[in-house]
Amino acid sequence: MTIRARDKQVFLIVRKLIHDWDPYRLLEIGAPEDEWDREILGIAGCVNRIGNPAGAAKVISEIFTEAFQPEGFGQADCAEIGTKLFTALNDAGLIQTAKP
Repeated sequence: MTIRARDKQVFLIVRKLIHDWDPYRLLEIGAPEDEWDREILGIAGCVNRIGNPAGAAKVISEIFTEAFQPEGFGQADCAEIGTKLFTALNDAGLIQTAKP
């Protein structure tokens, strides 16, 4: 797989999960499909920091806290979406898991 193909696959996985999560329900009320793309690109750019579910939650928390506010985007708040992201990326063979 080329780097470009890998990056696109990472982006599409992150995008699907963030769209499903849609923290402010913006897509649900008719926001454009690219509403979360800035945050999605930020998360996709940090994929090398994701080696476990907690690492994924931390990345999501950092990106959304920087873009919006800390309230509602702490690591604990992002634990479920972090687990989903880690699992999807790991299942696709796109990350190296951290050794215990």
